[in-house]
Amino acid sequence: MGRSSLLAAIFVSIATAAFGQEPPSGADRLNAVVNGGPVDAAAVRSIVEDVLQERDAKKKAEDTQKEKSLVVGTSGAVPLRSYWDNGLWFASPSNDWKIHLGGRFQAQHVWWAQPLDLRGPPAGPGGIQASRPGDGVGPLDDGFFFRRVRLRSDGVGYGHIEYAFEVNFEQLNLITFDHLWVGVTDSQWGSFRFGLHKIPQGMEMIGSDYHLTMLERSPLSDSLFTLFGQGLFYQNEFFNKNVVFQTMFHRIQPIQAFAGDFGNGNYAETTRLTWTPIYADEGAKVLHVGGSAQWRTGDVGRTIQPGGTGSTYGDTQDVIRYRARPNMRDSVGVGSINLVGGNANRFVDTGFLLTDGAVTLSPEFLLIHGPFSIQSEAGFTRMNRSQSLYGGNGVAPGQDAGNPTFWGGYTEVSYILTGEHRGYDRRYGMYDRIKVKNNFGYVRSDDGCRHWGWGAWQVAYRHSYLDLSDTDVNGGQLSQHEAGLNWFLNDNTKVQFMYLNAHRNVINPAVSGTVHGFGILAQWYF
Repeated sequence: MGRSSLLAAIFVSIATAAFGQEPPSGADRLNAVVNGGPVDAAAVRSIVEDVLQERDAKKKAEDTQKEKSLVVGTSGAVPLRSYWDNGLWFASPSNDWKIHLGGRFQAQHVWWAQPLDLRGPPAGPGGIQASRPGDGVGPLDDGFFFRRVRLRSDGVGYGHIEYAFEVNFEQLNLITFDHLWVGVTDSQWGSFRFGLHKIPQGMEMIGSDYHLTMLERSPLSDSLFTLFGQGLFYQNEFFNKNVVFQTMFHRIQPIQAFAGDFGNGNYAETTRLTWTPIYADEGAKVLHVGGSAQWRTGDVGRTIQPGGTGSTYGDTQDVIRYRARPNMRDSVGVGSINLVGGNANRFVDTGFLLTDGAVTLSPEFLLIHGPFSIQSEAGFTRMNRSQSLYGGNGVAPGQDAGNPTFWGGYTEVSYILTGEHRGYDRRYGMYDRIKVKNNFGYVRSDDGCRHWGWGAWQVAYRHSYLDLSDTDVNGGQLSQHEAGLNWFLNDNTKVQFMYLNAHRNVINPAVSGTVHGFGILAQWYF
């Protein structure tokens, strides 16, 4: 540094100390050089660095000011960016606003092999114990249908208001709903939601049908568990998301697809608690244990859609009915409304029972160890002061059936041949999607070359059992074996192939027997 530059620097320091003035900015110093000031390499380098730092500081201040203009509760226009993340998303710079638009369709083709004696008419509202001679499950026909066709939106606004709604179109001329709720969420206090919401009962039920290993949930979920209800839901996570607590005070809607439900005093409370003592390698190793408990009343018979109980007396009383279909559907429809043909009849059925209520306990287990996974759940339901509404099999209508206990469960094992692992959602304590490493087709990799990908391939087996017979109630037993092969073309597309062996064991004069089925399901979701 020259003598003149040294003297100038000393002068600036003295002036700043004496008069409280700031030293000249990098831009001012650069202008001084351009206008003929002293120049050397070190000084120019210092000036350029100062100019770049001032530019970055100015941009950061502008970005901060922009985010301040989008703080929670601010009115006015909010700019949103769009992006794709297994669905279409719109988000503000600060993520105070985040909106997802998505949906799915599942096309399904099924083939059946059924004994002739099982083709008899199904049991009526009295269930298996009130069967007539030759009652079976009706004819199971080969066919094609859309299992689910749905549009969905969910997200958050104003930083803490969250919502979800999902409209079901697979019923053709009868639109129903899944999620239809709004809530408040906070990282410390958890989430409160009100509306039509998934009931926190069982891992299969709180988990999405997007990611089912088999074509359907187990008969345990189809009978003893409830999927959706109207009410107030609360959830929070603790200990670095290793513990998840969920509870819901709600109504029990037997059809579980309508947005409304009625009946004085018909309520339920369901609580679920899960723990993941092991969560490692970004979800490649997970040990999950937990369980749920539900207390519920019956439903006023006349409010059960469609058609009530079929009994004038039963329509004035609180009733519960437990029943289940096989693990491969032959139709879609709401209740007994069969809109597309096929067969939606139940294989086991208690019929309508008069009752004060019921309690259900259900433990759950999930292990993910790389490509290997094992998942299992059970459920035990004890009814309080039940009576047979229709009677049958030596039981008179209105006869006290005591406190019967019904139970069921399943165990499912799977292995991903291509090395991926099942996903796990720590916020909800449930299974999640498989992230495909190599998408099907010619894809461009990180090295810029195009390679052939086979997607992800998974093999699976499940055994399930359901017993709806106890005391004087004879709803029957259903034992099923399933073997599946799943092909994930990418994160949004999968094709499932499944073989089913379902054995129905019921009391005479209803007909027992075994049916065989093969199904293919193709899914696109986003």
